[in-house]
Amino acid sequence: MSTVIFTSSSLRHKAFAAIINNNINLDLVKVFHEEGSPLNELVEKRKNNVVELGHLEARSLAEKDFFELYINMQNKIKSISDIVPKFWFSSKDCLEILKEINPRQILVFGTSIIKGEIINTFKRKILNLHLGLSPYYRGAGTNYFPFVNNEPEYAGSTFMYLDEGIDTGEIIHQTRPIINVTDSFHQLSNRFLIHSFKTYSKIAERNLQFGLEDPVKNNTNKNSKRLIYKKSDFSRESVIKMYNNFQNGMLDQYLLNQKDRCNNVPIREQDWLKT
Repeated sequence: MSTVIFTSSSLRHKAFAAIINNNINLDLVKVFHEEGSPLNELVEKRKNNVVELGHLEARSLAEKDFFELYINMQNKIKSISDIVPKFWFSSKDCLEILKEINPRQILVFGTSIIKGEIINTFKRKILNLHLGLSPYYRGAGTNYFPFVNNEPEYAGSTFMYLDEGIDTGEIIHQTRPIINVTDSFHQLSNRFLIHSFKTYSKIAERNLQFGLEDPVKNNTNKNSKRLIYKKSDFSRESVIKMYNNFQNGMLDQYLLNQKDRCNNVPIREQDWLKT
């Protein structure tokens, strides 16, 4: 009944591993952290851009407030954690190690794109947490750009089976954040990350015990929004626009019409996970 984690190496990814490890029913045997924090890479690229850098530094401070407690409570997880090179998850070395471990499931969150034989070898055993509502928002910043575009109804998380595409696997469950009118972007985002990790833990446990019901194809009708963003789309202009949206009452306007706006953006929900 063993579980393996593939994730990155920043605070949010370590908190994710700690929360999964806290579920004794998952029998977490190995955590592979991909080297190179995505946040640190963004900071390095934007170090000469005051607006973007300010946003990223605020994110870093907020993540310490939200996630360090979870990490500090799980020191024992260090004994089963390894740092691996970027793109290692698509390598033959990774595949051979996984064959030796023979896990019942692999939980993926926040890695570089995984390709190759591993997908077919562990078909329907690799789950992925995509931060964003796929297929509406795919790629990078999928819970950032909905707020840039004044569309909070498109923020959320998608739990899917992993395939070789970019956020295209069969969808198991989707969820949206609970939004308070006084939230800052970072408060909202980090609180929702914790919720998503705990939901992932429940999904992984149910997968081991009963299997997962009726995943759906990752598509929408031809008239639905489909946006793919890259890291290069994160810009001074987008940061300013996002903060202006918060200051100009975006959340208040959304909450006044939340039900209708969300009904116009249908998501896949497991009945046993609805809150």
